[in-house]
Amino acid sequence: MTIKQAIKYFEEFYENFNTETAIKLLKDLDLEIDKKISQMSKGMQEKLQLILVMSREAELYILDEPLGGVDPATRDYILDTILSNFKEGASVLISTHLIADIEKILDEVIFIGKRRNSINIISRRTKKKRKRKHR
Repeated sequence: MTIKQAIKYFEEFYENFNTETAIKLLKDLDLEIDKKISQMSKGMQEKLQLILVMSREAELYILDEPLGGVDPATRDYILDTILSNFKEGASVLISTHLIADIEKILDEVIFIGKRRNSINIISRRTKKKRKRKHR
């Protein structure tokens, strides 16, 4: 399957998928639309997954380790992509081990840890406001 075929699949499967956004993000992240997914590096595949998810106009975005497998120089761009492409009023849930990289963009943080048959959840709100870029 190529990137182009994956975009077509998402376009047909999700009525809230925005193909124009996907094409723009592909160009921004230097991914070739005719590239076979099986020939892409793990980092490139992570970028493609992000593009496909963030090209939807959803109410809730769930991102599991969106910065995993991506070089540090690309992390800021990925965070900016997340912030500038989610639907106004939507929620974004990010699970990650890279807390230092994402805490500057969060409204609320929840830490979950497991210890001896119990789960500890700690929540805190950030006090600073952030400006969200509009498309």
